[in-house]
Amino acid sequence: MKLRHIPLLVLAALLLAACAAPGSGSLAGTSWELISLDGSPVGGQPVTLQFTSASEVGGFGGCNSYGGSYRAGIANISFSNIVSTLMACADANITNLEGAYFQALDAASSYSIVECESCANPVTLTLTGGGHTLVFVASNQ
Repeated sequence: MKLRHIPLLVLAALLLAACAAPGSGSLAGTSWELISLDGSPVGGQPVTLQFTSASEVGGFGGCNSYGGSYRAGIANISFSNIVSTLMACADANITNLEGAYFQALDAASSYSIVECESCANPVTLTLTGGGHTLVFVASNQ
Protein backbone atom coordinates (compact mmCIF):
# COMPACT_ATOMS: atom_id res chain seq x y z
CA MET A 1 0.00 0.00 0.00
CA LYS A 2 1.31 3.42 -0.87
CA LEU A 3 1.83 5.96 1.87
CA ARG A 4 -0.36 8.57 0.19
CA HIS A 5 -3.47 6.40 0.77
CA ILE A 6 -3.05 6.22 4.55
CA PRO A 7 -4.59 9.66 5.31
CA LEU A 8 -7.64 8.75 3.20
CA LEU A 9 -8.04 5.43 5.03
CA VAL A 10 -7.79 7.17 8.40
CA LEU A 11 -10.41 9.74 7.36
CA ALA A 12 -12.74 7.00 6.08
CA ALA A 13 -12.35 5.03 9.34
CA LEU A 14 -13.18 8.12 11.41
CA LEU A 15 -16.28 8.85 9.34
CA LEU A 16 -17.50 5.26 9.64
CA ALA A 17 -16.92 5.27 13.39
CA ALA A 18 -18.96 8.47 13.76
CA CYS A 19 -21.88 6.93 11.84
CA ALA A 20 -21.72 3.63 13.70
CA ALA A 21 -21.85 5.17 17.17
CA PRO A 22 -24.89 7.45 17.40
CA GLY A 23 -24.47 7.85 21.14
CA SER A 24 -20.89 9.03 20.94
CA GLY A 25 -21.67 12.76 20.87
CA SER A 26 -21.63 14.85 24.01
CA LEU A 27 -24.88 15.01 25.92
CA ALA A 28 -23.89 18.22 27.71
CA GLY A 29 -26.18 21.10 26.84
CA THR A 30 -28.98 18.93 25.44
CA SER A 31 -32.61 18.86 26.61
CA TRP A 32 -35.15 16.08 26.16
CA GLU A 33 -38.84 15.38 26.77
CA LEU A 34 -40.05 11.88 27.67
CA ILE A 35 -42.51 10.35 25.17
CA SER A 36 -42.44 6.69 26.19
CA LEU A 37 -41.74 4.77 29.40
CA ASP A 38 -41.40 1.00 29.07
CA GLY A 39 -43.34 1.04 25.80
CA SER A 40 -46.26 3.11 27.11
CA PRO A 41 -46.81 6.62 25.74
CA VAL A 42 -46.43 9.44 28.23
CA GLY A 43 -48.95 12.26 28.09
CA GLY A 44 -50.06 15.10 30.28
CA GLN A 45 -47.47 16.97 32.30
CA PRO A 46 -44.10 16.99 30.46
CA VAL A 47 -41.29 14.93 31.97
CA THR A 48 -37.92 16.44 31.05
CA LEU A 49 -34.25 15.53 31.16
CA GLN A 50 -31.58 18.21 30.78
CA PHE A 51 -27.86 17.52 30.61
CA THR A 52 -26.73 20.84 32.07
CA SER A 53 -23.00 20.07 31.93
CA ALA A 54 -20.59 17.21 31.26
CA SER A 55 -21.52 15.67 34.63
CA GLU A 56 -24.76 17.27 35.89
CA VAL A 57 -28.34 16.50 34.98
CA GLY A 58 -31.70 17.91 35.99
CA GLY A 59 -35.27 18.23 34.88
CA PHE A 60 -38.91 17.86 35.82
CA GLY A 61 -40.42 14.49 36.77
CA GLY A 62 -44.06 15.43 36.26
CA CYS A 63 -44.60 16.85 39.72
CA ASN A 64 -41.15 17.57 41.13
CA SER A 65 -37.92 19.11 39.87
CA TYR A 66 -34.84 16.94 40.20
CA GLY A 67 -31.09 17.03 39.75
CA GLY A 68 -28.05 14.84 40.09
CA SER A 69 -24.96 13.53 38.38
CA TYR A 70 -24.31 11.34 35.36
CA ARG A 71 -21.41 9.68 33.61
CA ALA A 72 -21.57 8.77 29.93
CA GLY A 73 -19.25 6.91 27.59
CA ILE A 74 -19.73 6.03 23.95
CA ALA A 75 -22.93 4.07 24.62
CA ASN A 76 -23.01 3.56 28.39
CA ILE A 77 -24.51 5.89 30.97
CA SER A 78 -25.19 5.97 34.69
CA PHE A 79 -27.02 8.41 36.92
CA SER A 80 -26.24 9.01 40.60
CA ASN A 81 -27.16 11.26 43.48
CA ILE A 82 -30.58 12.02 41.95
CA VAL A 83 -32.58 14.16 44.38
CA SER A 84 -35.94 15.82 43.86
CA THR A 85 -38.19 18.31 45.52
CA LEU A 86 -40.89 16.73 47.66
CA MET A 87 -44.06 18.37 46.38
CA ALA A 88 -47.21 16.30 46.78
CA CYS A 89 -48.88 15.59 43.43
CA ALA A 90 -52.62 16.11 43.26
CA ASP A 91 -52.96 13.36 40.63
CA ALA A 92 -52.05 9.76 41.62
CA ASN A 93 -51.27 8.93 37.96
CA ILE A 94 -48.59 11.64 37.87
CA THR A 95 -47.19 10.39 41.19
CA ASN A 96 -46.97 6.86 39.77
CA LEU A 97 -45.41 8.07 36.51
CA GLU A 98 -42.81 10.11 38.36
CA GLY A 99 -41.88 7.18 40.61
CA ALA A 100 -41.54 4.84 37.62
CA TYR A 101 -39.50 7.47 35.77
CA PHE A 102 -37.03 7.96 38.64
CA GLN A 103 -36.70 4.18 39.03
CA ALA A 104 -36.00 3.72 35.29
CA LEU A 105 -33.55 6.64 35.26
CA ASP A 106 -31.68 5.10 38.19
CA ALA A 107 -31.47 1.74 36.36
CA ALA A 108 -30.29 3.19 33.02
CA SER A 109 -27.01 1.73 31.81
CA SER A 110 -26.92 2.44 28.08
CA TYR A 111 -28.11 5.09 25.68
CA SER A 112 -28.41 5.85 22.00
CA ILE A 113 -29.26 8.95 20.02
CA VAL A 114 -30.94 8.41 16.67
CA GLU A 115 -31.42 11.09 14.03
CA CYS A 116 -34.07 10.56 11.35
CA GLU A 117 -35.00 13.54 9.20
CA SER A 118 -38.09 11.86 7.74
CA CYS A 119 -39.46 10.67 11.12
CA ALA A 120 -42.15 12.37 13.19
CA ASN A 121 -39.53 12.81 15.94
CA PRO A 122 -36.30 13.67 14.10
CA VAL A 123 -33.97 13.19 17.11
CA THR A 124 -34.60 10.65 19.87
CA LEU A 125 -32.65 9.62 22.96
CA THR A 126 -33.24 6.12 24.30
CA LEU A 127 -32.07 5.05 27.76
CA THR A 128 -32.18 1.36 28.69
CA GLY A 129 -31.26 -0.75 31.68
CA GLY A 130 -32.77 -2.84 34.44
CA GLY A 131 -35.60 -3.94 32.16
CA HIS A 132 -36.66 -0.34 31.51
CA THR A 133 -36.72 1.73 28.32
CA LEU A 134 -37.10 5.51 28.29
CA VAL A 135 -37.58 7.28 24.94
CA PHE A 136 -37.16 11.04 24.69
CA VAL A 137 -37.44 13.57 21.90
CA ALA A 138 -35.13 16.56 21.59
CA SER A 139 -36.52 19.65 23.25
CA ASN A 140 -35.72 23.33 22.69
CA GLN A 141 -35.57 24.26 26.39
